[in-house]
Amino acid sequence: MKRYKVLSAGKISPYKKMKYVSGKEYVCANFDADILVDCSTGYYATDLDGLCFAYRPGMSIYECDVDGQSVEYDQFKMRYERFVLGKKLSRAEVVSRMRSRAWDWDVEHATFPVDPFRIKRTRVTRREIALCETWASVGASVGASVGASVWASVGASVRDSVWDSVRDSVGASVRYSVWASVWASVWASVRDSVWASVRDSVWASVRDSVWDSVRASVGASVGASVGASVGAYMSSLFPSITKWKYIDHKQGKNPYQSGIDLWHAGLVPSYDGETWRLHNRGRILWEAAK
Repeated sequence: MKRYKVLSAGKISPYKKMKYVSGKEYVCANFDADILVDCSTGYYATDLDGLCFAYRPGMSIYECDVDGQSVEYDQFKMRYERFVLGKKLSRAEVVSRMRSRAWDWDVEHATFPVDPFRIKRTRVTRREIALCETWASVGASVGASVGASVWASVGASVRDSVWDSVRDSVGASVRYSVWASVWASVWASVRDSVWASVRDSVWASVRDSVWDSVRASVGASVGASVGASVGAYMSSLFPSITKWKYIDHKQGKNPYQSGIDLWHAGLVPSYDGETWRLHNRGRILWEAAK
């Protein structure tokens, strides 16, 4: 039976730290066939729609053959008695196999999330400014509640549509793959912009103490708004959901589409409590006070 295995450099398991050899048959002499015992003895693999649980940038995906006794909790965790590591697959090969099958959620982009900052932009269009204005109106309020409301809506809606394990695995994949780099890039550019304003508006003797309070407040607001964009992108991975919780919208229309469109255009919006900005690769391409 064909399954898939995610390994770190050197063919090492990221969890058990075991080094594998391609073509070698591994047999677990004390295989645990009890489904009630989690993470017990055996060799683990996944199906295609389980890859997002373990795959992270920098890791490799291999096909493998499994046989003998088995315990399959869900598509993310499958334990086998016999295991043979096969060939390393390119991303194109994995994607091709994913596209050859029908899924009720976007398995491909859950495993390989779109990084908006891999798209180089130098300016924004009027349409994108309009998208940002639409996105600004999505939340019932601004600041931390925007991020919280989007994630609450997406999380609850996905939970009702698919298993909790799918929601949690997709969320972890998106957050791990793009959240850290996007947040760092956005915060760096906002910090520089706000710091310049603070530096010019207060005396040097009180600047540092003022900056500490400003940074804490602005950081929370910016982090929440960027988190909301990540949540919007995650919602795009579940096109079968036609009604999203906690927000009024026309059924069949994703209420977070403006944020999704900006993300795919290489633009991430942020809000610091006073100003909306559009970012790309550590630069502010547009900003307007609200």
